[in-house]
Amino acid sequence: MKRSWFGFLLLVVLLALALTVTWIMTEIHRPVAQDLRQAAEYALAEDWAEASALAQRAQNGWEAWAHVRLCFADHTPVEDIDAEFAALDAYRAKKETADFAAACLALKEKVDAVGQAHGLTLWNLF
Repeated sequence: MKRSWFGFLLLVVLLALALTVTWIMTEIHRPVAQDLRQAAEYALAEDWAEASALAQRAQNGWEAWAHVRLCFADHTPVEDIDAEFAALDAYRAKKETADFAAACLALKEKVDAVGQAHGLTLWNLF
């Protein structure tokens, strides 16, 4: 009987850990996506100081949680997003408004997709 309780307790702990990870993955991607969307809006309005600051904050937010993301996320989309952040730096340096805004919006969609793929949904529980 003790083994049954130990197994049940272990399953409860693993379920709590899985739910915590899905919540964390959703929460760490939301501000990055918001900053990228706002950076695109400011770039289209020709406010390069604010657009640059928001893009940098988004990149810092993305890199700050890299260790968590690398433990739980699929590496292929994460590596693509890392490469696109590097391209975003090039657009920002050249002040190419349309390319910068398009890259910000594309990155926002990819960051949202990574967050949603690991978000808390009913099918993640079963």
